[in-house]
Amino acid sequence: MAILEVTNLKKSFGKTEVLKGISFSLEEGQVLSVIGSSGSGKTTLLRCINSLEESDEGKIVAAGSTIFDSSSDKQLSKEEKRKNQLNVGLVFQ
Repeated sequence: MAILEVTNLKKSFGKTEVLKGISFSLEEGQVLSVIGSSGSGKTTLLRCINSLEESDEGKIVAAGSTIFDSSSDKQLSKEEKRKNQLNVGLVFQ
């Protein structure tokens, strides 16, 4: 079972499309490196996974809990978002 699943994640800022259908899954114990040039969407991807930014489309599931699903009307409460943030480490440059 995947510990993190990201499916068809999309995010735009105005007319600038930053995330264009990103999909991946990580099994427990796997490591993933996200590399790319400045402005390619690395930080936006991490901010979406950590609920600091809301995606436009797609789905994010962490440890069996849905963090974001654009096809659902259900929104996470502030408390649920905070709980998820405590389980996702994010270090800025």
